[in-house]
Amino acid sequence: MTSQRYHRVIVGYDGSPAAETALAWAAREARLHRAPLVTLTAVRERPEEPAATDLLVSLRRSVAAVTGDHVPDVRCVPGSPAAELVAACTPADLLVVGREGGGALAGVLLGSVSRACLHQAPCSVAVVPAGERRSRHDRVIAAVDGSAASRHALCRAADEARLRGAELRVVHAVYWDHLGVELITPTPEELVSWGERLVAAELAETGVHAATEIVHGHPKRILVQAAGNADLLVLGHRGRNPLAGLLLGSTSEHCARHAPCPVIVVRPAQGEG
Repeated sequence: MTSQRYHRVIVGYDGSPAAETALAWAAREARLHRAPLVTLTAVRERPEEPAATDLLVSLRRSVAAVTGDHVPDVRCVPGSPAAELVAACTPADLLVVGREGGGALAGVLLGSVSRACLHQAPCSVAVVPAGERRSRHDRVIAAVDGSAASRHALCRAADEARLRGAELRVVHAVYWDHLGVELITPTPEELVSWGERLVAAELAETGVHAATEIVHGHPKRILVQAAGNADLLVLGHRGRNPLAGLLLGSTSEHCARHAPCPVIVVRPAQGEG
């Protein structure tokens, strides 16, 4: 299983500080992947021709102030921001959104847009926190749970780490969800041992080389904590951790909402679960 570079990096832009942070991150990501950068602004109603021209000129000026010499394809379309962003993407793209916002250009809260994009976009989605820091940790975190979705995310994380010249660290949280009917409950040590074997098998299957961290605790807490010392957290869009008994989909949304670094939620390739 191999990762591929993005066909395009598409970023939602509404003029808010959160959107400007997401745009700056998207521009750096586009440079890393040598991919075209597209900015998309959605407005509720189509403006009259002179106003539309003025708005596009203003958008280009605002975008250029953030991206510098990286000249993107600046688009402004009428419609719902989430719907237009999702419609603009293909499976080979990366869609970038701010975690929160609400700029005057779009008149919407980007928090709701980012959530809709996570669930509906056909491609991988990056959610960038408003306070995304520029200090580097030179570390990319990949969350692994034994699913096909997380294996695809692992390969994507390896590609991201290689492009950044950063360490790749695989984090696997082991947690037993007590139902109250178990005849035998595994110990934390047994869970960690199972997790070590699972991660070793995942690395062997994908051919990825990485440092590993097997931690006893709830995946949501462990991954958000690990993200505090990382430049990027990468997770699969769907998956089930057999030790935790919960959907990674809910974990990925939690991390996108709370992690202190940008989070990429990876859609499985076509034909993968």
